[in-house]
Amino acid sequence: MSGCHWVGGAVVIVKNVGAGPLHQVQVEIGGAIVDVGQLGVGESVKLRPKIKADSAVRILYVDGGRAVSCDGDVYFTGNIYVVAEAEIGGGVCRVADVTD
Repeated sequence: MSGCHWVGGAVVIVKNVGAGPLHQVQVEIGGAIVDVGQLGVGESVKLRPKIKADSAVRILYVDGGRAVSCDGDVYFTGNIYVVAEAEIGGGVCRVADVTD
């Protein structure tokens, strides 16, 4: 029996709140990396990652030619339903648990 558990229902919403497009957007969560690609101004993406290990969320992206890392304080763990919303871009890094 493995110590890893797959959690169905984990959701991460990533939104570009900056004044320019974001490139090479990646979301690291639960032992996996999800490639988002580009996010235009005001654009958002809703991810349903497969969580196989306890972790917080980290978002990596390029903003205006500069590599940026945004570490969230929302923790995903086995068998707990969590919805996190991240606002990134233009120097903003906000990650919040918005689980209803």
